[in-house]
Amino acid sequence: MTGSGRQDFLLVALIASLVAHVALMAFMRPQVMTHVTGEWTKRRAHGPMKVTESAERPDPVAMESVTDVDAVRESPDAAAEALLPAAATLDAPGQEQSVSAPEFAPPAPDVADVSFELAPSLSEVIHVDAASPAGFSARLPREGLPSVPLAPASAASVPEADHLEETLPAPAFEAPAFTPDFRDGELASSETDASPKPERLPQVDAYVPPKEVLEHVDEQIVEAEKAAVRGLLDVRDADELAKFVDVAATSASSGGWTYFRVMLNPRSTLPVVPKDVVVLMDASGSIGEDRLRSCQAAARKILRSCTNTDDRFNLVAFRDRFTYAFREWQPCTKSAFNKADRWLGTLAAHGRTDVFAVIRSVLTLPRDPARPLIALVVTDGDANSGVKETSEILSKFSELNDGLVSVYMYGVKEGANRELIDVLTHGNRGESFIYGGTRWHAGEGIEGLSERFRDPVLSDLRIVFSSDVLAEAYPRLLKNLYRGETVDFVGRVPDGVREVSFSLRGLNGDKPYEGFFRVDLAASKFDETLPSAWGEERSIDKKLQ
Repeated sequence: MTGSGRQDFLLVALIASLVAHVALMAFMRPQVMTHVTGEWTKRRAHGPMKVTESAERPDPVAMESVTDVDAVRESPDAAAEALLPAAATLDAPGQEQSVSAPEFAPPAPDVADVSFELAPSLSEVIHVDAASPAGFSARLPREGLPSVPLAPASAASVPEADHLEETLPAPAFEAPAFTPDFRDGELASSETDASPKPERLPQVDAYVPPKEVLEHVDEQIVEAEKAAVRGLLDVRDADELAKFVDVAATSASSGGWTYFRVMLNPRSTLPVVPKDVVVLMDASGSIGEDRLRSCQAAARKILRSCTNTDDRFNLVAFRDRFTYAFREWQPCTKSAFNKADRWLGTLAAHGRTDVFAVIRSVLTLPRDPARPLIALVVTDGDANSGVKETSEILSKFSELNDGLVSVYMYGVKEGANRELIDVLTHGNRGESFIYGGTRWHAGEGIEGLSERFRDPVLSDLRIVFSSDVLAEAYPRLLKNLYRGETVDFVGRVPDGVREVSFSLRGLNGDKPYEGFFRVDLAASKFDETLPSAWGEERSIDKKLQ
């Protein structure tokens, strides 16, 4: 076929293709198009839209919609079970729960009828060389200091309830002078005895902690609890500790000083002891409802994961006042966990935060000297009520607590008050963690932090350097020793000191242990970070003063 013939053929083919496409479109148009007639439009017509206004639903997060349970006294009287709706209603999503306080109006006790015991003045002998820098050597307690118990408050003055709430700060209570009357090992009131008050209370065999949560922080009871711990530690027949703890060290020299770090690791042969755990949950408006829900779920989980069979627990919600879920420590049983779950489900985020008063409230919990007490505070650290200055919060609480309660803190957001959270825990035998993720998952790191204090083997550690060692070491209060965890401290001595020796004491339940350790600085591994680490530890210590 010639070139012109091929062109004629292609032209004919193109024309035929166009004709075929036009015919196909004409045929298919009725199949793909919808013809809407006027009659169809009339049949489908609707009347004008009508809007019906519905009753406004209350905002469950608004401050005017959710309120605290008002108390008739300084601390609330409602039992946790009385505040909870039926368990079947807790599973309905979005359903609001009504919480009302039971009616209770206890008569005001006559001051003359109040029975309590004044703690003696407790002091510590301080051994400090004139040329020695401040350090562990300045914190030696008096040997053989007697343990003075404090009788629990009279049962007649405490309501029959499990749920406590306190307006903070609690007003001071001035004790009347009276002569203590011990009957069967307990303190009883004596209205007829007019003999003068003795300078020091009589000694009893064993300290008995109060059974219930106190209505407010009583510094006399706090001092008695600390004296009871020292009473267990200060005995002559302490068991040998060296076979239960491994010691390692690193060192570095700089500026005329030799810096060192000592690391203590427990061996598995040291038994785990029962503990008391309280979880304090920030329920103020600044934490937000999403973060609170995530932390509530985490709290339910850690009650089961970070506790052992013989442990006890309690829960606290705090804003500008705090609310205890139970009046007494609860055993780690399914029934107690279920009550705690239901109580957590009643919380809503609103109000302001008094951080100092809330943290101080852990001292209303009775401390059994044979059981380490650990407080886990979940908060954003924003103090917008009461004592607001971070430095004042740090110094006041640390001075009063003095290691009696181990404080762990979990910051729920990146912008949390890091100075407050980090320094407060560091100076009170604890640790901290700041979560930096989204608010819907703010509680995801709580379980990991709680696992670090799950298995205590040695509590209330006390370290004392030999009198010939001019050592300055921090932190002053060491963390408790937990199975699988390490406790360390950093210090320094003048150049030329080749060996650091110290004694270490601690409690395994009510059983004291003591060991004497020697660290050969010349044989230890080199660590160039020690001078800066020591400086950081020292600056933290100054913030606690």
